[in-house]
Amino acid sequence: MALCPSAGGGGRRSEGHRLRGPACSLPAFPPTPPPDRGQRSSMEAEDLQEELSCSICLDYFEDPVSIECGHNFCRDCLRRGLAPGCNQFPCPECRRPSTPSALRPNWALARLAQKARRRREGPASRGLCDRHGEPLRLFCEDDQRLMCMVCRESQEHQAHTMAPMDEAFQSYRGKLLEAQCHLTAKLEKAIGLQDLEMKNTAEWKEKMKNQRLRLSAEFAKLRLFLTEEEQLFLQRLSQEEEETKKKQREKTLRLSQMVSALKQLISEVKEKSQSPELELLQNPKDVLTRCENQDVNYSLEVLHVKTVCQLPMVKELLKRFQVPVNPALDTAHPKLVFSQEGRYMKNGAAAAGSWPLTTAWSYLAGWRSHQKTAGFVERFRHLPCVLGQNVFTLGKYYWEVENRGDLEVAVGVCREDVMEVTEDSEMSPFVGIWAICWSSAGFRPLTRPPASPTKREPALHGVGIFLDQGAGEVSFYSAAEGEHLHTFSCPVSNLRPFFWLSPLASLFIPPVTGGK
Repeated sequence: MALCPSAGGGGRRSEGHRLRGPACSLPAFPPTPPPDRGQRSSMEAEDLQEELSCSICLDYFEDPVSIECGHNFCRDCLRRGLAPGCNQFPCPECRRPSTPSALRPNWALARLAQKARRRREGPASRGLCDRHGEPLRLFCEDDQRLMCMVCRESQEHQAHTMAPMDEAFQSYRGKLLEAQCHLTAKLEKAIGLQDLEMKNTAEWKEKMKNQRLRLSAEFAKLRLFLTEEEQLFLQRLSQEEEETKKKQREKTLRLSQMVSALKQLISEVKEKSQSPELELLQNPKDVLTRCENQDVNYSLEVLHVKTVCQLPMVKELLKRFQVPVNPALDTAHPKLVFSQEGRYMKNGAAAAGSWPLTTAWSYLAGWRSHQKTAGFVERFRHLPCVLGQNVFTLGKYYWEVENRGDLEVAVGVCREDVMEVTEDSEMSPFVGIWAICWSSAGFRPLTRPPASPTKREPALHGVGIFLDQGAGEVSFYSAAEGEHLHTFSCPVSNLRPFFWLSPLASLFIPPVTGGK
């Protein structure tokens, strides 16, 4: 340390000496506790590094020389600062002049700086055991590190498998090169899958485009009736498209990450395989393990369009608006009889005694007498008709009616003020009745003048009534096939279901299985 008295150490010692003077007797400040052993060691190491460092390059001295003022610097650091042909230069620290011929090598300082540099670099970089300081000549397969001959004899490594360093180097270098080849093959496979996935995505987009065109074309055939359904199907298709795009983005990202990971691992293996012995044998098994675990686990899935191009039948569409309809027994003509639950009705005018009367019929008979005494009309007196309990004011409604025989029946909708109609021939939109009449001979809409029956094969047994009050229309369909029969324009609110039965005819109102 005496070789560099002005490098800063003397100043610190004089400060310490000055602090130990009378100033330490000030009573206002408690004494500072002395640093512990770890702190002292760290401070001593920092002081030693400062004393052994060149103030120009701020690193450990390399070929240190002393100048006339006693300060020390690296020879190359001084030469780089000298101008060509100069005979004198100032000291970089104290600015005292000195000459190039006065440079003297400082061998003691050079040895100290070399030892400090070796300690900073660590024993492994110099091929020495960090525990015993002996040359590293063996490789432990269990601990995956280099060790010296003394380590081999220790109790810790007695049962471990050892190999000479050069043999271990050749063995692991070969394994790393083999792993690199395998990883390259996996990379090629992953890139191939990526290309197939991109092609698959392009084909799927084309399929999606064609499917959208087919859907639009099919819906265009029924545009007047299926506008809402078309939008629903396109919405489902778009939702499927977004979900599939999201999955494809995730798959593409996964493949990109897989490719990036393989490329990074290949680069790491390549760098490891080309490194020198000491660096290559620093836990090479870890790299090999990661190479084995890095696999191309990816299953290529052919994309399909799940939203099928299958339009629902008209009947299925109508059933979405199906509502339960029951007859209002208080509006029924006295000749009509009903089953207990009211779904089955019959005109018993010609053979009332031949059909078993139900509790409902007994009830109607007694209630009819009550209505006679009431003095006002709330039931059909002339026509064998009955209204439904429902009163339709706004919206879409659908219900079905079955003809349980070959005789004529009529169903539809009507206003509530049709009780006084006296003749069957008067039933038409003119009096507020929009209905269709059918039997085994055919069907006809109730109009004035009367329309001719339309023969239908097979015979019509059930009729579906669809009321769209928003459009001001009531349409009739075959309940079995959904075939359109007739449509009336009826821009009237407050409509009720209407039923008419010829003598001995019978009707049945099926229960609702779906719909509203």
